[in-house]
Amino acid sequence: MSRPIGSLSRSAARRSGALVLAVALSVLTACGGGDDTTASDSTSEAATSSASEAPTSDSAAPSSADAAEGETVTVTTIDFAFELSEDTFSAGTYTFEVTNTGAMPHNFAVERDGQRVGGTEVLQPGGTATLEVTLEAGDYFFYCEVGQHRANGMEVPVTVEA
Repeated sequence: MSRPIGSLSRSAARRSGALVLAVALSVLTACGGGDDTTASDSTSEAATSSASEAPTSDSAAPSSADAAEGETVTVTTIDFAFELSEDTFSAGTYTFEVTNTGAMPHNFAVERDGQRVGGTEVLQPGGTATLEVTLEAGDYFFYCEVGQHRANGMEVPVTVEA
């Protein structure tokens, strides 16, 4: 019995399908779960990270009121929480120095009006990254995009004053 080139027997097709499923599950497990938001869902990008991490960058559109030009904010990620060195923000450019002190992978993302305007790559425990973002007056969320971390409370609402 001959088959056209490229066709598979049913048992070979099942094995191929099972292999594809196993690879997909292992990739999802290694990434910490599923969240439809990825680092590639960014608008305009401009950040740097430590030499051990690949840089991913984002930045919001520049504001005319750059009162906080060059201000640095330390961000510590802990499992399902953030600690920020600042609790009030004025419109301007900020450099966020992010360190993951938790036991799980985390990242730090900035959202305004439902749109991601900046974020770091996923940081393994002990990892660090630096993110520069220009914040305009308005309401923001700082959050973790990994798996269900945001749903588990890993987000901070922030109001930026003019």
